[in-house]
Amino acid sequence: MNITGYKRKDTEIEGLMEMESVAIAASPKIIRALAKFLNDAADEMDELGNDYDHLHLMDEWDNWKEGLPDIQVVSEKYM
Repeated sequence: MNITGYKRKDTEIEGLMEMESVAIAASPKIIRALAKFLNDAADEMDELGNDYDHLHLMDEWDNWKEGLPDIQVVSEKYM
């Protein structure tokens, strides 16, 4: 799996940045796993409400391995 993107602004900041677009190159099996991860994160957001912080794909997906990109689903409070 590869994830690439274009940042919205020309900045040299560290940490999270707003992306103009994101491209995910992966097999259908991995795309389905990502969809499940995103749905599960949304369920946890609903359950925890304002207490929701973030989830990492690397912590939730059994098939994640070193070298794959991590995806974080973060609370809107960080944006």
